[in-house]
Amino acid sequence: MLYYNKLLYYNIFMINRIQTYILVLLFPLVLLVSSANAEVKVVASIKPIHSLVSYIMDGVGKPDVIVDGYNSPHNFSLKPSHAKMLQNADLIIWIGEDLENFLEKPLNTIAKKAKNIEIMDLKGIKKFAFREKNIFEEHDDHKEHDDHKEHDDHKGHNHGEYDPHLWLDPMNAKVIIKEITKQLIKLDSTNSQVYISNSNKALAEMDNLIQNIQKDLNKDLRFVVFHDAYQYFENRFGIQVIGALTINPDIKPGAEQLSEIREVIEHEKVNCLFSEPQFNPAIIKSIAKDTNVKTGILDPLGAKLDKGKNLYFNLLKDMSSSFKGC
Repeated sequence: MLYYNKLLYYNIFMINRIQTYILVLLFPLVLLVSSANAEVKVVASIKPIHSLVSYIMDGVGKPDVIVDGYNSPHNFSLKPSHAKMLQNADLIIWIGEDLENFLEKPLNTIAKKAKNIEIMDLKGIKKFAFREKNIFEEHDDHKEHDDHKEHDDHKGHNHGEYDPHLWLDPMNAKVIIKEITKQLIKLDSTNSQVYISNSNKALAEMDNLIQNIQKDLNKDLRFVVFHDAYQYFENRFGIQVIGALTINPDIKPGAEQLSEIREVIEHEKVNCLFSEPQFNPAIIKSIAKDTNVKTGILDPLGAKLDKGKNLYFNLLKDMSSSFKGC
């Protein structure tokens, strides 16, 4: 009986020891598999860029967005939840400090481990200089810049020189899609084929979007907007926006600017005056009442749209419809 008990204890001891060896041997493999399956954490600054990232990551993961809802990046402040997003991020995609000034310092302090993609600095992005006056010159006088020909690095341009609303040109969106795809493949090669497939679909859908908007818009109509955010859309599709209430939405238009706008509306036969959901429409309503001009809403950020892969396309479709509706 004693012999059998010793034999039983020995067998139990050996089984436990073998199990321990197996666990030791498998633990690195478990870590490797876990690491391979870990979702890449991507943060986009604004909803239109988040939409493009969501399209490419569809079926793999979901990115986070910082400026959501009716907020505007022009006067945004980070919350602790946003700081946590940045801290945990592997990849952060933003336009640049001229739009998201609130991100400049946190990207250097909180988001140290993340790859930081500043879209304003990407090669191939077409950029326009800020317009200096709220009554615009003819579109042919705009100075267009192609980043693959000049300004090859961050030192090549002074901040504040270029209009940052560049996502409103869908050709720029195609450049952004390609860059996002490249960065995701670097971070997560396991899902490279998914990213490439999604990217190809997004680029094809973008081409269809451009064709449909070009066919749909009436290029003879004239418009005035709340702030100067639309020249990328204007130049891509030939829209005649002849002025804005303000160049900088952080600064309310003065009496002289408002007087000039009223004069332009009356003498240039403006078809529509546009407000934006991110800002108080009171001034727009007052001018419209005085001049009897039709009003509409333009939304460069998609405040009312559900975030996700379709937002960017719906954003430009809605913008086209707003111009057409006036």
